[in-house]
Amino acid sequence: SGEVKKPSPLTTKILINELPLAERPFTVLVPHATNRLFTFVTIGADKADAATLDLEYQSGDLLKGARASLEAPISNTFVKAIILGSCSTGGKCTFDTDLKSGTLKYKLHFPGQDVTHLLKGDFTFVSGQKNLPDGKVIYEPSKATAKDNLILLNSFGLPKTVEKETLMYPIVLSSTSDKTIAGTLTINQAGVTGAAIYDGTEYKDLKIAIKDNSLTIALNHKPWSMKADIVRDDEKGSKESVTLYLLGPIVLYK
Repeated sequence: SGEVKKPSPLTTKILINELPLAERPFTVLVPHATNRLFTFVTIGADKADAATLDLEYQSGDLLKGARASLEAPISNTFVKAIILGSCSTGGKCTFDTDLKSGTLKYKLHFPGQDVTHLLKGDFTFVSGQKNLPDGKVIYEPSKATAKDNLILLNSFGLPKTVEKETLMYPIVLSSTSDKTIAGTLTINQAGVTGAAIYDGTEYKDLKIAIKDNSLTIALNHKPWSMKADIVRDDEKGSKESVTLYLLGPIVLYK
């Protein structure tokens, strides 16, 4: 009697961006004041029994990458600082500069399923590139916000469910401070009838201007925040308590 080998959870059939919005973990990358790392936060992945994160991003003309495995049991709020660069075993580090945009690939496997869900989305370091690589979202910061350290990204899921049907994906701007984030968001998506922004507790309607198949939103909002403890591999594994600042997610209603 031959034993049937069970396939490893993350080598099964892969479904790309097919996981329903309500089941997607709310996922963000948040810049750090040093720009030597950013913090990966994912909330709601605790139903998965295996998960891996693959990041690719542009540093000048080079394509860099980073990877993280989320060991089961995965905590409801999982936080990991990811170095933008590399460190040798002796603790000497080199850091990536001229950061532009990147892609986040997040694989999740749920118990009892013979498929693996892959969430794939874009992010960009606003100071290096104003638009997401898919061309759907462009953020033009105001003069007051232009020098701020911000990341624009697709957050896959939501921190709180919405009642209405949504289009595209949720949009977040993450920051290193509680300073107001101002500017214009242009979104290339047809069929949008409304938009709302999460303020840390609830969704508030946003004013949108629609023209042809795109819409613009004037931003002038203060981010909400959450506290996290990170391990800094660039500081020989020392621990640091950080405050992560988030604007959004912004959801688009059908």
